[in-house]
Amino acid sequence: MKISKLVVISLFSVLFLTTGCTKKADVGDFNSEKWIGDQNGCMNQRAEMIEDLIKIKPNLLALYQKSIIKVLGKPEAEELYERSQTYYWYYIDPSPKCNQPSENPRKLSIRFTALGIANEIDIK
Repeated sequence: MKISKLVVISLFSVLFLTTGCTKKADVGDFNSEKWIGDQNGCMNQRAEMIEDLIKIKPNLLALYQKSIIKVLGKPEAEELYERSQTYYWYYIDPSPKCNQPSENPRKLSIRFTALGIANEIDIK
C-alpha cells in the first residue's frame, strides 16, 4: 500500500516538473522575433507593431516573468519595487540609447506581483 502511494506521488511530481507551472502565452500571430530583434526600439519595428501589442496585451496578464521574457525578450529596464513587486520596461519608440532617439519614447510597462505574475500592463 505504501509503495503504491509513493509511486503515485512520484508520478505527480514528475508530471508537474515536466509540464511546468507556468501558463503558456497565447499571442496569436504576434511576431516575437521581430519585437525582440528591435532592442530599445531603435529600428522603429516595435512602433509598427503597436496594434498587435495592444491586441495581445490582455493575454499577457497573469503570465509569469519567464513567459513574458519568452514573448518579449529581456526588458530594457527592470526595477524592484516595494513589497517585492517588479517592473519591466520595453521601449516602443527609439530610446535614449539609440542613434536617433525619440523625444518622449513610449514604453511598455509590466508590473509583476511578489510571486512574479504580471498583474498590470500599460503603454506610457
